[in-house]
Amino acid sequence: MDRENLPEGYEIPIHRSLVEARLWMGVPRKMFIVEILAAIAGGVFMKTWTVLFVAVGIHYLNRHLTQKDPRFLEVFIRSLQHKKFYYKG
Repeated sequence: MDRENLPEGYEIPIHRSLVEARLWMGVPRKMFIVEILAAIAGGVFMKTWTVLFVAVGIHYLNRHLTQKDPRFLEVFIRSLQHKKFYYKG
C-alpha cells in the first residue's frame, strides 16, 4: 500500500527512546553508574590506582557485550532470579 492511500491518522510517530536502549559511553545507564561507584569505592578502600585499570577493563567488556545485544544486562539480571529447580543438573 502506498503512503498516499493510507487513511488519516493511520501512522503514529514513535520516539526512538521507546525502542532503543539508553546508553552512557556505550553501556546501559545503570551499569555505568555501578561501574563508576565501584571504581571510586575500590580506590578509596583499597587505596590503589590499579582498581581504575580493572574498572576500565570491565567497562570495555560490558561495552563489547552491549554492542552484541543492548538488552543483555536485563536478561542477565532476570536469569539470576530463576529458581534452581527449573534446571536439571
